[in-house]
Amino acid sequence: MHRAIAEPFPTEPGPEAAGLRLRLVVTPRPVDGKEGYDVQAALINVSHEAILLQLACSHEKGEFKEFLEASLSIESYPEIAPWDGQAISQKTTSSEYTLQSGKTLSLEWHTTGRHLKNSVSNPLEVQDPEFIESGLYAVHASVILNVGGRMVRLRSNEQLVPIGGSRASPRPTYGRLWQTDENEKTATLGLGSLDKVITGDRFLIQTMNIGMDWTLTITNVEPRYSTGTLVPSQVNPTPAFPQSGNFGTLVLKR
Repeated sequence: MHRAIAEPFPTEPGPEAAGLRLRLVVTPRPVDGKEGYDVQAALINVSHEAILLQLACSHEKGEFKEFLEASLSIESYPEIAPWDGQAISQKTTSSEYTLQSGKTLSLEWHTTGRHLKNSVSNPLEVQDPEFIESGLYAVHASVILNVGGRMVRLRSNEQLVPIGGSRASPRPTYGRLWQTDENEKTATLGLGSLDKVITGDRFLIQTMNIGMDWTLTITNVEPRYSTGTLVPSQVNPTPAFPQSGNFGTLVLKR
């Protein structure tokens, strides 16, 4: 007896909120020898009513689909440091779309390099991380929409994405400080040898002011955490001393 080959099940979207679900599908696809990714996002109305969607975006013009693409944030595990810097204030433009019951609003785009987006509405709010370290990342998208006059956050399904063609566990580059000692100028970072931290690694510890940072140089590594010494980026004025809960970003070796 011959058995028919089953069609693959479509990727289940993320959890429902306000009658909507969000689906993300990422497929590695190099073009002309350059690393790249095909990205598909779908906003699905699972309710029995039409839903009015609204978005505000820094784009001066465009269709709602373009606004939605620019407003999707990419988040991952291991976590990657969010964009840090100053953004020029820009005029925002609103766009709206009515999504009928049972219908789907689909988006598709291709990226080159190690990003999964081509446009960002506001880098302070919408993240498009660069996957510096190769490996298999758990990735999802999120977006905040005005749905019928109230703000709603949607989160997509989670998908495993092999960056750089690797399915190894990627090296984490972003971690939280567990403890700090201002007298000794030391700190404990919540990343250790299990996270591929080694003695001599350096992590940039950012404070509230851009450019006013500390550098943590790792001197001792345990499986779940590591400790090191802190040096300020400048001494006049000296940045505020890091506190437990601050985050550190790995300084990549060139």
